[in-house]
Amino acid sequence: MPKTEGTYLVNHAERPLRFGEVNLINPPRRERRGLPLSEGIPCTTVCTGFCGTDWELMQMGSRGELGPKFPAGQQRLINGHEGVVWVPDEERYAIVLIRGGDSWDPSRFEADESYFEYGCDGADGLMCREGFFHPEMLLQIPPEHLPPGEMLSRKLAARLIFADPMACMLFQRERIEDLLMGHNWRLYAARGMNRAAAMDSAVTDGFARVVIYGLGGTGILGAIAVREAYPNARIVTVGRSHPGNDKAAFLQRHWRGIEYVQTRMSAEQTARAIAEALEGRPRVFIGASGNAIEAEIAFDCGLLDNNGIYASFSLGPRLSYDTMPFGFRNQLIFGAINFRRDHMEAAIELLCRTPLDELVGERLLEDLQRDPMGFYQETYRSPERPLKTMVAWEQTLVE
Repeated sequence: MPKTEGTYLVNHAERPLRFGEVNLINPPRRERRGLPLSEGIPCTTVCTGFCGTDWELMQMGSRGELGPKFPAGQQRLINGHEGVVWVPDEERYAIVLIRGGDSWDPSRFEADESYFEYGCDGADGLMCREGFFHPEMLLQIPPEHLPPGEMLSRKLAARLIFADPMACMLFQRERIEDLLMGHNWRLYAARGMNRAAAMDSAVTDGFARVVIYGLGGTGILGAIAVREAYPNARIVTVGRSHPGNDKAAFLQRHWRGIEYVQTRMSAEQTARAIAEALEGRPRVFIGASGNAIEAEIAFDCGLLDNNGIYASFSLGPRLSYDTMPFGFRNQLIFGAINFRRDHMEAAIELLCRTPLDELVGERLLEDLQRDPMGFYQETYRSPERPLKTMVAWEQTLVE
């Protein structure tokens, strides 16, 4: 059985994350239902990014809850789902399509279907020197951004480690569009529009004012995803940092009309500040802070407009609402954290021309190897941490 060196997660109260030698497995998998099973082909990890999911998996391991996440027959999971790999058999760089499985659409898998996610759920990921990945799930980097035969630059590598979360946010945008159509088209049909025109208006008006609560690694990508599709939307991002923080300044520097509101002393004050910045109440509220105050501001403080959609992208908090006004205001709550191949391919193209490398900090592989849990603590909890941290695993493959 081949071996590699990297990080892996186990159930252990004190050391759930470890760095060392680990056996590689290569079971047959399929990208989606109807396609043939295929074993993975060997790939070399070039660089990886670190996601909040990695931190959460480490916490699950300390509580002994990782069993369902392990690959079949294993008692560990090689984590990591953001990065770039080198495919020796094809002499090219690739982005691994993280989500697949025996389902027609892995973003909506049904009760009799299954899915896997490299580095997250049932399949080993990228936080190792080498790994095996399904040959049809090794996505191309557009040649106009990385011509064949050229070496990957650190700037492009830093952008591409966002492919997984950006694909998630493109899926979020798509789902909100679908829901706005079905939820609100009759408002416009009642004014005399035909169904197609009514659906278009429901989406356009829905994205006229947008709140993104939480300006972390998903919130900032959500703002970009909405702005790319709706250049005239008023977008307000919300966070705890001072107004001149790096992330808010980055958005305002590169995208017109994305404003920032710092949270206030109370939820009511924050809600008023958001409404003032938007010049009205939003019909789209994307929660990405991981804090239950999102729902309090949207529902209890009355910020979310009638016929509005609350898109929950936070993991962990419980939300509640008063059923009487909620029902009469015809509001909708949904949650889904997935994506398809087309989302990942669109994310790769978008990232190649988006200067997110400005928000990436690089750390040495030796730092991760020496103290993986301390590395994670600093990466995810240090006040001075960048938006995203990257590690290069193979220096000869990145400029």
